[in-house]
Amino acid sequence: MDCTRFWIQTFIFLQTLSGISRVWCSSEDLGGLGAAYFQDHTPGSTNNVTTQLGSTTYLHCKVNRLGGKTVSWMRRSGEDNPYLLTYGKLIYSSDVRYQIFHEANHDWKLQIQYTKLSDEGLYECRVSSKVPIVLYTYLKVVVPEIKIMDERNSMVKDQIIYEGGSTIELKCVVSNLVGEQPEYIIWKKEDRMLNYDLERGGISVETNLMSEGATSKLKMKGAQARDSGNYTCTMMGMQATTSVELNIQPGKNPLRLLETTGTSSANQIPQVLLNLLFPLIALLNL
Repeated sequence: MDCTRFWIQTFIFLQTLSGISRVWCSSEDLGGLGAAYFQDHTPGSTNNVTTQLGSTTYLHCKVNRLGGKTVSWMRRSGEDNPYLLTYGKLIYSSDVRYQIFHEANHDWKLQIQYTKLSDEGLYECRVSSKVPIVLYTYLKVVVPEIKIMDERNSMVKDQIIYEGGSTIELKCVVSNLVGEQPEYIIWKKEDRMLNYDLERGGISVETNLMSEGATSKLKMKGAQARDSGNYTCTMMGMQATTSVELNIQPGKNPLRLLETTGTSSANQIPQVLLNLLFPLIALLNL
């Protein structure tokens, strides 16, 4: 009986001590022991992220010792109050491009699809508590640069003119890229893709893809009037495209010119000799 009373008193004492510890030693008061904290950053710090226009962007927020607290993502627009994007695993934004993922490494990852220029700005990852802790992320959206150059590496703005029979050489240059390597570059004349064109013949495309940019050379032999039109260069997977108007002016085909010159010269040689002989014959008859 005395033994039973002892264990009952011991249990009551431990429960009382546990209640006191919860009141005086809460996880929020002992930050080093049980409070939620950001894994890679200190509260109030700003993480800078650069992304490509049109790409899928991820903003990371790794929180350890979250306990029963909730992680939310918010977006700031100028000096206005932040508006809620996600709360826990729920999406509060009407913009369907936003998604939230909770990964095994305590990462509450915000996804933004088809990133726009208007997405640039300040975002907040907030952990709920009596005094919320906040991690700021500033998103910068980079616009790729794309231009068409001629064979002299001069930029072509609106149109370019070639003579009939000449070789067309255009170069598409893409720069100011971040993130993943570009996929590939497509050349088009109006709606017809030229990269693997077999209908016309005499077309070649040479593309060089790099992490920071890309170049693609379009070469067309024997320019003809039907080659005139709008030519477009597009970097697939990114919002990068430009175009130029190509005009083919009537000109002398080099091969035809050679044939004509050779034939006319052959016909003119006897006439030249005759022109020289007539004066000599006239002198001999005097």
